[in-house]
Amino acid sequence: MARATKPQPNPLKRWWITKRDSHFQIYTSLTLISFAIMLFSFLFLFFMDGVMKMEENGNESLIPLVWFGLVGGAVALLIFGPEFYYFYGKREILKEILELDSRAEVMRRRKDAEIAADLLGPTYQSLLKGLYEDLGIGVPKRYLSIPTKSSEQEAGPGSVSEEEE
Repeated sequence: MARATKPQPNPLKRWWITKRDSHFQIYTSLTLISFAIMLFSFLFLFFMDGVMKMEENGNESLIPLVWFGLVGGAVALLIFGPEFYYFYGKREILKEILELDSRAEVMRRRKDAEIAADLLGPTYQSLLKGLYEDLGIGVPKRYLSIPTKSSEQEAGPGSVSEEEE
């Protein structure tokens, strides 16, 4: 008996899957844009007397567009907001772990750190890899090909002490 073939995702889903490393940035941008549109529309309608000015100038046809901005921004914020806060929470967890100096504590929270770094993309994976190397923790194989971002700044020319003669 033949197995049923798995249906291929549509082009939009395939594109979204390929942008896995950028999901946090995309959700952040969409959340901010949605909030800005909703806030501007709300202020324009209820506090800046925008509707009255539009009626005076003969632009009554633009009033539904402002209402659409208010409702559309609110709906978009309800869709993108929770995902943004999920990614933001993972980023905060990883940030806390990256600030730890204790090898034992990092080992204890390793699973959370790796899940967050994998979710947030290569930038955060390289930061986690740098922490592992600094503390002498074994780096997972999936992080070996990622270049390490050092959190230490290079010393400037004035920081080197010269020997007195």
